[in-house]
Amino acid sequence: EKDIVTEIASIGMVSMVRQGSISILTIILNHSLFYYGVAKGIGGEMAVSIYGIVNRIAMFAFFPLIGIAQGMMPIVGYNFGAKQFDRVKEVVRIAVIWGFAIAGLIASLLLGFSDYIPGIFNNEALLLEHTPTAIFWVFLATPLLILPLVGATYYQAIGKGLSALLLTLTKQGFFLIPIVLILPNYFGLEGVWYSFTIADVLSAAVCYYFLVNGLRKLV
Repeated sequence: EKDIVTEIASIGMVSMVRQGSISILTIILNHSLFYYGVAKGIGGEMAVSIYGIVNRIAMFAFFPLIGIAQGMMPIVGYNFGAKQFDRVKEVVRIAVIWGFAIAGLIASLLLGFSDYIPGIFNNEALLLEHTPTAIFWVFLATPLLILPLVGATYYQAIGKGLSALLLTLTKQGFFLIPIVLILPNYFGLEGVWYSFTIADVLSAAVCYYFLVNGLRKLV
């Protein structure tokens, strides 16, 4: 049935576009890191290796937050369909609170042990010297990541594919990619790392606005 297929495709498109934007971001990051790594004097391969470590850390660090967002999706969907809007609001509130708390703990551990974490992956002197700076800036605003995750998941759960898609693209598509292309022109390699914190703050602010407005309309 055309209507059902269209709805499935529009909602499922969110996950596909999310992965696609990450792939595009990776291409841009690799080029920027290589270029500005050479300019900084540590070598392009070393700069890319630093991000490789940071990316591996992020894969594990963000798993709990993704789990919270994915776990709330069916609960929000069922209760929204049953018009139990108070339950929807409560689920979102709990997800944001616990997500923020868990992300805060993760960020504290990563920032607190940033000098020691790189040694787990490699003993290269330059890598050990420069990776802590990357870890600090990439994970500084980690607690705010729960807002884009919950915001996009909320709209996906209630069947609003376009809204979910736009919120999904806030960090990687709308903010991080443009900032990565601009900021390093002024701050060099460090500008790449600054871009993550700025993108996290901006995307969290946008998603918070739309999430709150969406929940207020539930009556």
